[in-house]
Amino acid sequence: MKRIATVAVTLAIGLAACQQNDPNNIAIDSGNSENAVIETLPPDETVTNDDSLDEGTDSGTTSDASTSATIPDQYRGRWGMVVADCTSTRGDNKGLITIGDKTIKFFEATATLKEQRPAIATSFSGDFSFTGEGQNWEKVMTFTRTGNTLKRAEDEGTFTYTRCA
Repeated sequence: MKRIATVAVTLAIGLAACQQNDPNNIAIDSGNSENAVIETLPPDETVTNDDSLDEGTDSGTTSDASTSATIPDQYRGRWGMVVADCTSTRGDNKGLITIGDKTIKFFEATATLKEQRPAIATSFSGDFSFTGEGQNWEKVMTFTRTGNTLKRAEDEGTFTYTRCA
């Protein structure tokens, strides 16, 4: 019982630490808004993909999980890393993401939900298939929403967005 309480306190402290950003809660956790472009790029071609995750699946068919899995309503909408992402009319809103029921549109890529993954009760996690810049790739992303703040976590890091008005 003591161990469960310790884990719960550790998680609470970690979540509280993640919530500390700039005063407007609209910057990337690393503080470098140039990462907004990097986040939508395909993985480095020198990295080999683990094909063992795809064993037993036929790339020409869709599984029941991919056709029934949807992104929960509370994560859908337009989200920007900085205020200008939500208001720009010049097409330079590189940190804007638009989340639909099965797709997420980034500046130069689109992610389609393939399969929902297990996550804690306050998060959504999924395996996404990306297309963009003439390439295709896959990655797992986890979303956590607190009010008008959305955090997206993946292998490359954590990115923070604010809901567009």
